[in-house]
Amino acid sequence: MNAVEGSAAPAGTVEGSAVEVRGLNKFFKAHHAVVDVTFDIPLGGSLGIVGESGSGKTTIARMLIGLERPSSGTIAVMGRDRSRPARGSGERNARARELQIVFQDPYTSLDPSQSARAAVEEVLRHHGGLSAAERAARLDELVDQVGLTERQAGARPRDLSGGQRQRVAIARALAARPKALVLDEAVSALDVSIQAQILNLLADIRQETGIAYLLISHDLAVVRQLCDSALVLRRGRVVEQGDCARILDDPAEEYTRALREAVPVPGWTVGG
Repeated sequence: MNAVEGSAAPAGTVEGSAVEVRGLNKFFKAHHAVVDVTFDIPLGGSLGIVGESGSGKTTIARMLIGLERPSSGTIAVMGRDRSRPARGSGERNARARELQIVFQDPYTSLDPSQSARAAVEEVLRHHGGLSAAERAARLDELVDQVGLTERQAGARPRDLSGGQRQRVAIARALAARPKALVLDEAVSALDVSIQAQILNLLADIRQETGIAYLLISHDLAVVRQLCDSALVLRRGRVVEQGDCARILDDPAEEYTRALREAVPVPGWTVGG
């Protein structure tokens, strides 16, 4: 059962899959966290995985980026199998260039001793293969792309707001030029007005670059704004998946309807 592409794909969308997951399972001693999950994310596409706390959303994200190993099933990013551990630094670096992640709390994922520019430049040095001049130009491009001022780019995390820190985290993730980006509750810690700014930024970046997104969220309004397709999880199992607008406007399952009703968002209505 594959995710369905939406009608408004970005200009950079091309045929093929950025991420392919087949029959994914993760079993812990106490419970089955993920059970037989299958989905595709096309190049340039976006999929939102939604569900209540403990539904298995973040476990899937952790398996995609290699922090957890699947109990069974397969994961491929840009056709490269990720179901097994990477063999050596070369394969780890190749995987990092294909898929990056933006976490919920950028403060804990940023080095407090580094300025925003230094955090992004560190990735460029490691993955860019660029000359000093090319690296400086790319750094300026990334800072501008995520909407940071020069003053903000020179600041350390403690001197930046939550939204500004998240912009740094996005720039750092983009520095490796990945084909896909995992957004793990990437706006849930922000005020609603700042959430809207970051979501608009992410939508613009997808339109400009053709990057694919996997959005992990409990907030259906956030998924609606950013995603073409959606997958609803309950206790590790897929309840329903398909076109995002269809699922949010006319869910087939009672669980999805309950999720929609349980997360009221000011200014958001069904079909709006």
